[in-house]
Amino acid sequence: MFSMKKLTGLVGGALVAASFAMPAKADTLRFAVGFPSGAPIEAAQKYAEAVKELTNNKHRVRIFELSLLSHAEMNEGINKGLADVGYLLTAYSPSDYPFSNMGADMSMSVALNDKIPEKEGMAYSGAMLEYIMLNCPECQGEFKKNNQVYTGVVSTPVYTMFCNAPVDTVEELKGKRIRISGAPWARWAREFGAQPVALPIGEAYEALSQGVVDCTFFSATELTNFNLIEVVKNIVTDVPGGLYAAGGAATLNKTKWDKFSAAEKEALLKAGSVMTSEVTYRYQKQAMNDLEKARQKGINVMKADPELLKKSHEFISKDLAFIPEFYAQEYKLDAARLKDLSGTMSKLVEKWSDILAKADIKSAEDLQKLYWDEVYSKVNIEQYGN
Repeated sequence: MFSMKKLTGLVGGALVAASFAMPAKADTLRFAVGFPSGAPIEAAQKYAEAVKELTNNKHRVRIFELSLLSHAEMNEGINKGLADVGYLLTAYSPSDYPFSNMGADMSMSVALNDKIPEKEGMAYSGAMLEYIMLNCPECQGEFKKNNQVYTGVVSTPVYTMFCNAPVDTVEELKGKRIRISGAPWARWAREFGAQPVALPIGEAYEALSQGVVDCTFFSATELTNFNLIEVVKNIVTDVPGGLYAAGGAATLNKTKWDKFSAAEKEALLKAGSVMTSEVTYRYQKQAMNDLEKARQKGINVMKADPELLKKSHEFISKDLAFIPEFYAQEYKLDAARLKDLSGTMSKLVEKWSDILAKADIKSAEDLQKLYWDEVYSKVNIEQYGN
């Protein structure tokens, strides 16, 4: 259980008392999560505990696992108030969140940094939080336009390559059909003569087992989340790199948000930092455990050939410069502004890589305090979400 003492730095005691002292019937917030189980649900449960404690039982959270809204329905569902809070994956609505998604699409930059092994998702969560909450008013505008308020990020561990046959060289990649997870990975596959294939994540098991695809790009967590450990024979851990960070783990309906007092809003931001740290930390811990399970099962877990790794890094460096151009062309946006924001995001990734390289993170609570101190505490609560 999270406690008011552990969740430091929220609000002064007088403000808490003034906001939450009057007894009232608890308001229940509907939290839609498009997963049946796993890290997102476990993190949502911690979020619910935090909301209850931080608002002194004035607000509670009811979690709807997979039942209320699907991932594809989440954007509109939060907008219309079908859910008060939602685990929003903005990649499902790309035209609604181009500025936010551009920051997420730069995630392959973590492959160029060897300072933070097994902390890449933690660093990228910090960078995305700071990018959207403090440095990108256009991102804030995207959420506002969709009647939403961003309070937490979604970040997976790094993407690895699951294959049937061993594929760890430049030559072996040629002609392979690879299930991809977004545009940067599609461009990476084409760079090496492979054919990107777009498939829903739920079809990956059958596609691999029947040879419809030769490989797929996933974080190691999908070995058990989707039981791919039963069909994958080879895993390359250091290519293609990058991770999924396009989303808001605890995105609130703005109409609901606007009715909260300043103390309630700050409590919900604090709960958002709990959600972010819990999902990020739990995903990383699960990835490490799942890779160990794969080794024990006899799956070939390997590193890429040095030539492939070198050429992969060269492509990523080139592609990072292309990403703002792509978004400008695709969504008819100001190219100069996107380039400026991409530069900001690059600096934030470097900043957070340095922070995590030095940080001693032994729990989700350690990570939550870091995110709160570095980002959330700097938000102007009187203006945020307006």
